[in-house]
Amino acid sequence: MGDMVTGGQLVARMLKKEGVRHIFTLSGLHVAPIYAGCVEEGIQVIDTRHEQAAAHAADAYARVTRGVGVAVVTAGPGVTDALTGVANAHAASSPM
Repeated sequence: MGDMVTGGQLVARMLKKEGVRHIFTLSGLHVAPIYAGCVEEGIQVIDTRHEQAAAHAADAYARVTRGVGVAVVTAGPGVTDALTGVANAHAASSPM
């Protein structure tokens, strides 16, 4: 068999293809493979203290840079904690 590619590597490769240079996150075990893939692809991982902060930071990044803002959050409460930032981005048509 050839070299195996992880799901995290695939996510990171697609983010890079879309021009993403930074992701905002609160570290969690479910998304650790994405971090590893991002490091391999040269995407900077910016760790925050709360998922809501990660979502708002990704939204602000998108608005300021006019690029794609990416928040990576873990399952369960990580997703629900990020909802306010996602809703604000959606309401403003921000490319988050």
